[in-house]
Amino acid sequence: MTFTSPKTLLRRLGLRARKAWGQHFLLYPHQAQRIVAALALSGEETVVEIGPGLGALTVFLAQEAGKVVALERDPALARFLETELFPQNPRVQILCQDALALDLAACSREAGRPLAVAGNLPYQITSPLLFKLAEEKAAVSRAVLMMQQEVGVRLSAAPGTKDYGILSVLIQYHFSLERLFSLGPANFYPPPQVDSVVLRLAPREPVPPARDEALLTRVVKAAFAHRRKTLNNTLVNRASAFGLSPETMRAIFQTLAIDPGRRGETLAVAQFVALSNAIREAGLLK
Repeated sequence: MTFTSPKTLLRRLGLRARKAWGQHFLLYPHQAQRIVAALALSGEETVVEIGPGLGALTVFLAQEAGKVVALERDPALARFLETELFPQNPRVQILCQDALALDLAACSREAGRPLAVAGNLPYQITSPLLFKLAEEKAAVSRAVLMMQQEVGVRLSAAPGTKDYGILSVLIQYHFSLERLFSLGPANFYPPPQVDSVVLRLAPREPVPPARDEALLTRVVKAAFAHRRKTLNNTLVNRASAFGLSPETMRAIFQTLAIDPGRRGETLAVAQFVALSNAIREAGLLK
């Protein structure tokens, strides 16, 4: 398939990149090939592609996967993909819909196996998409995702650093992370104002596991609700939000040897898990 530059292709289609939707198209096929190669597809798997755009990744995914389910929000681009780039191609399904609305579990059941996920994530929906993957990780075998560098830094941030937050804790709990490579603005049209990074995420079985993952999420969000406040303010004094008294919550911190005078960003993932498990146990004993 002959490569046509995004700028030329958009002009022919009478389209412009939508800044509001974070549309920045890959310029170089070899960069798309690197992303597809990182998935290490078996040839029979179903890949969900988020935001195929002009099909730079889709072309190579279609060569390596058993099926590609491409989610394109832009109707004009979805029409181009379906009618011009992949007409009558049984291995490529173009869906004009928001990626956040896809039922990954249903798609996985249809495929008969967990899904591989790939895509260049628009900044506006990167965090919601990552949380969605975490919530539905049983349907996902692995993901290779491109995102803004600053988000990639937050994902892998360590406790006690300025980038460590809700996203860091919950994604590190659910996935093992591997940074693959970075791409500068010159690799895209139109060029973004920031660098991008490609990460590989693989679902993992956390040790120790949270006995109630929804509760873990609530505890983490509460701890980071006011970054400058201590855990004494965010959790102990607000213990009623978890159905506990401040005295019971204070006893939990003492048992776990966690000083409630610390801030949420100083706790490691395992400490959040231990805290949520202890809160659950205390609630059951009431």
